Amino acid sequence: MRHTCLIILLFVILSCNQSNNGLFEIDPRNFTDNKITLSDMSDNILYIPLDNSFPIGSTYTLRITINNIYLSIKDVGIIKFNRDGEFICKIGSRGRGPYEYSYGMDFALDERTGNVFVPDYGKVKIYSAGGSFIRDISYEGFIGGYGMSGGIETFNSLLFFPDYLMRGDSKHIWVFLDTLGNLVKKKENSVQPFHTDFSIEGSIYRFDNQLFYYNLFNDTIFSISSDLSYQGAYLFAQGEHRWPRSIIGFSSESQLVSQLYRLFQPEKMFETKHYIVLIYGYLDKAAISLIEKKTKRFFLAYKYQEAQKYYRKSKPWIQNDLDGGMPLTEINYLEEDGHEYITTLVNPFDLKVHVSSNEFINSAPKYPGKKKELEKLASSLKETDNPVLVLVRLKK
Repeated sequence: MRHTCLIILLFVILSCNQSNNGLFEIDPRNFTDNKITLSDMSDNILYIPLDNSFPIGSTYTLRITINNIYLSIKDVGIIKFNRDGEFICKIGSRGRGPYEYSYGMDFALDERTGNVFVPDYGKVKIYSAGGSFIRDISYEGFIGGYGMSGGIETFNSLLFFPDYLMRGDSKHIWVFLDTLGNLVKKKENSVQPFHTDFSIEGSIYRFDNQLFYYNLFNDTIFSISSDLSYQGAYLFAQGEHRWPRSIIGFSSESQLVSQLYRLFQPEKMFETKHYIVLIYGYLDKAAISLIEKKTKRFFLAYKYQEAQKYYRKSKPWIQNDLDGGMPLTEINYLEEDGHEYITTLVNPFDLKVHVSSNEFINSAPKYPGKKKELEKLASSLKETDNPVLVLVRLKK
């Protein structure tokens, strides 16, 4: 009898994060406070300074290919570098003209042709690998919010446009168009029309030759295969922590903050061979959650805020104990040549301040030689130099 009870208990524990249809369920209420550092998940780190052909201020989207680095920059546009960080060209230009884009915050790449696709108020401006305008196509009739309710990605030489349902009345949750603007595939929106005064974006990412998509008003995180068929990959658990399909009523700023505090806000998601990675905010934490695929163990990476003005009392923060360098906060994923990387950008001023701090001086990282290399790099940089690209190689 005791043996039977033990088996039942073990089954319940192993099944607690599984939905009825077998999909793994992501529930922030179950996130446990296990700590994880950079050396737990990675074994090498590389720094690539971006050259100073022009000043880089605020940045939006970073994309890396086997040969190039692309970066969208506020008030500048989209810039192309080689993998040594040397400036190659500018992709189109910001402006209101017929061959220009208004913002250029998001963009997608066709690695086969080198073409760059820039969404711009219901149209996509297409530019060559050298930055010259080719044509534009319209997708305004497919995506809500005047074509600004989603993002863009390339997939099997097609353009993927997700709709994050931010206006509550979207016809589709995604469409595929060819590069001439013809509709190839669409998925109808099954969420009933609603209205909310505060919307939040979903996310798309690529992994293992599949495309993944979620929005905050649907439970399912979808995976899309190369033949454009789709299925559920994961689920967001239901509950009062989910973003409401209704007006968030409030009469004061403090009341609004109290409402948002209780809502689960996944800002970005991607996955590696070993982890599901979620950058999120919920209750007092803004953190990076890493869910180990094999064991379903949860890990959290964060640091408590120094300033108390935020309703989240922590911020995403992976401690860098590889070389003692700056922690990783805003992270992206890269896979190439059989290796996986986490990427980010660091500001030279911040890097120099960090290297001169007692925290760095007294640190004992896993690779002391790389600590010396980082000191040398920091001393070679000026405070006003452009950002440094950081590539952290993940363990196999």
